[in-house]
Amino acid sequence: MYADFESLIQDFAGSQNYLFLDAKVKEHADGLLGAFAAACTRRGVASPDLFTYASLDAILLGDMPRLNAPLDVRRAVPGLLAEFFDYLAASGHYPAAAEWSVWIAEIGKKYQALFRDDGSVKGETFKKKYTDVNRNDPCPCGSGKKFKKCCMDLIS
Repeated sequence: MYADFESLIQDFAGSQNYLFLDAKVKEHADGLLGAFAAACTRRGVASPDLFTYASLDAILLGDMPRLNAPLDVRRAVPGLLAEFFDYLAASGHYPAAAEWSVWIAEIGKKYQALFRDDGSVKGETFKKKYTDVNRNDPCPCGSGKKFKKCCMDLIS
């Protein structure tokens, strides 16, 4: 994404903002910020100067909830990004990042609402783990009889 994004992440890892992060989030911080950078690239945000509320909304709500990370870490993404943006603003790298933190706080509420109790993300396609059996279909038990003449009475 950005030529200096990796160096910004490294600088952030040595900052006070990073020290106050939850230990489990610290463990995944580099990967989460790298995934954020990759999502920015996929969505056409070539530099931080091009961030808009809409682009951050699309990245945070569209890409970040579906990362392969534990649920509590995925739920902490808005907080991590807010801390990262606060660092960018305070260090002078990107003064506009202070506004991005405000945006992240607003978008974070919608982000948290995306998660179900089981950790899945609302809006994902549900796929059945079984097939429907009609009365005249072959019985799934493998007997070769029609379902209505074999196992249908067992489940009715």
